[in-house]
Amino acid sequence: MVMEYLRKRAEAGANKGLEDRPDWVSDRNASAAAWQCVEDMKREKALYIRRHRTPTDFLVKKTYQIKGSEVAAALGMNRATLMNTSSYSPHFRQYLDAINANLEDAKSAKLKQAEHPTAAGVRKSRKDDLLNLVRELRAENETLKSLAAEPLDEIYAGLPLPIKKKLGIS
Repeated sequence: MVMEYLRKRAEAGANKGLEDRPDWVSDRNASAAAWQCVEDMKREKALYIRRHRTPTDFLVKKTYQIKGSEVAAALGMNRATLMNTSSYSPHFRQYLDAINANLEDAKSAKLKQAEHPTAAGVRKSRKDDLLNLVRELRAENETLKSLAAEPLDEIYAGLPLPIKKKLGIS
């Protein structure tokens, strides 16, 4: 029973991988291996983008972009063959450019999100934002104290002397 379930799941996973492939990918040449390699690298780069949030994490493009030479080195083939001279090269180049554009958009969105953190507490806020907030709150506190002090002085002035002595005001 469990083996049947695992067998069906493995078959469904194998068929799913074949269905998702673009039409230019073929098992007769290196396009299938190149496509699979790019898919794996895309997952790694997307994970890197999700886990990092500062602009300094993205100074080096190889941390979040996929280069043709990187794919060729992983496959053990020549970069020129992969990117230029093969029959699938134009399609592969377009596919790689689209993947890199998506990764660049994800990086930009992550950096924009990190610039303006959501209300998730003090830890996600930047130091400059926290300092500005503290300054504003202190200024507001001083104005509220001054507003509250005037009516209290009038109330204290209107109290009779024995009550002032008991309160320790005079």
